[in-house]
Amino acid sequence: MEENEEKKVVIKLKKVPLKSEREENKARRRQRFLIVIFCVFLFVAGVGVGLTAANKGQNNSTNNKFEIIKEYLKKAWLFKDDYEDLDEVLNDKAYKGMSSFTEDPYTIYMTKDELESFANNINMDYVGIGVQYYLLNDVATITRVFKDSPAEKTGLRKGDIIIQIDDVAIDEKNSHSLKEYVLGERGTIVKITVNRDGEKIAFDIKRDNVYSTAFAYAEKDYVYLNIISFGENTEDEVINYLDDYRDYEKIIIDLRNDGGGYQTAVQEIASLFLGPNKVVMYQSYSDGKIEVTNTINNRYYANFKQIIILTNNDTASASEVLTLALKEQHPNCLIVGETTYGKGVVQSTYDLKDGSAIKITTSAWTSPNHTNINGVGIKPDYEVKLDEIFYLNGPTMLEDETYGIDSVASCVKISQLALRYIGYEVNRIDGYFDETFLNVLNKYRNDNGIENSDVLDHNTYKMIINKVMYLYAFDESKDPQLNKAKDLLK
Repeated sequence: MEENEEKKVVIKLKKVPLKSEREENKARRRQRFLIVIFCVFLFVAGVGVGLTAANKGQNNSTNNKFEIIKEYLKKAWLFKDDYEDLDEVLNDKAYKGMSSFTEDPYTIYMTKDELESFANNINMDYVGIGVQYYLLNDVATITRVFKDSPAEKTGLRKGDIIIQIDDVAIDEKNSHSLKEYVLGERGTIVKITVNRDGEKIAFDIKRDNVYSTAFAYAEKDYVYLNIISFGENTEDEVINYLDDYRDYEKIIIDLRNDGGGYQTAVQEIASLFLGPNKVVMYQSYSDGKIEVTNTINNRYYANFKQIIILTNNDTASASEVLTLALKEQHPNCLIVGETTYGKGVVQSTYDLKDGSAIKITTSAWTSPNHTNINGVGIKPDYEVKLDEIFYLNGPTMLEDETYGIDSVASCVKISQLALRYIGYEVNRIDGYFDETFLNVLNKYRNDNGIENSDVLDHNTYKMIINKVMYLYAFDESKDPQLNKAKDLLK
């Protein structure tokens, strides 16, 4: 980490404070700001030097510099009136600066709202009906119905197309507000009307608490378990599914895009597959202390004799802990997919009185075999990539943007790759728009009831990209990583 030198300004202009200012400054001096001593350096380091007005009369000691800088900003900053509570904003920025380190991106200060959002993202709990849907061309198709959710109890199924919520028809005008229509207060009724194989069916569903960090189903002779996050209720969710699958011996655990969660949650999940008194991980602290985390004497599914774990570059933290714990200690466990993220440190969250919190990296973890994956990740036993289309950052086409014959563009290349993934014969994927690509483009339009055109336009581009995501969500044959896992289970 490069240290920033504090810029010092010699101030010669004396300012006599008003009575109200003296009283205000006196009150501030009585405040016990422990933060003052620590935050000043990082707070000031980010201030660039431009045209500077000389001011004088304040004591720039470390103990009150924070308050002085706040006063300058509150009185002279051009944009000060853009904030409803500038004091709070400035304090939060200082706290964030104090907890920001180049070598440790995981130590952060979180405001009350950020802390709530952080917990919600891990626990994935909300009040609703318990479905996951995919929006393609303003058509909302249910992809998952979570176990014991209000939706499952009422009869909604995967593949149902949501066409109306209460008295609101879901169309291109409001399809992106669908989530807002579904969510509501616990115990209230929402009427969901779906199209099921051409038949219009209405369901009155009572909203309730829904937890959606895990999802599972059984197919043929194996179980598929997707752990989306390691939240407070993940163990209960997983148990709720696996209790129905005690006759199965093979399981695929999908940890792709699982960014982690709580340490206790990964300890509980590891226990389900390893049994009690097995090492989950070791933690090393700054004082030299080493702590071991073991599985607990809880539910144990010894019926799963073969485990395949799916990983990718976004498999991180708690999911990496689980991956190595199972890989190193289960007698028949393989990893398929891509090298994981490589986060080998653990954070502890310390709540503050005002509802905010500081999340601090407190230890480094290693696997049961003392493997350190920080910055390296876990290499799979079988490396399998997805289609090339999933590794490109698709640019957004403007509504009036078009590409025609002889043009070269990233949007053209992505459309070529996407059409190939969908199943069309595309002879080039270099972004050059030629006659053969136009023919393929218009064939796609014909197949989807779109009027032919000589150009690639915004709407067609959007439909093609959405179709790719729809197929990936619904058509398992389009997922080579999952297909490799299935092959290994045979």
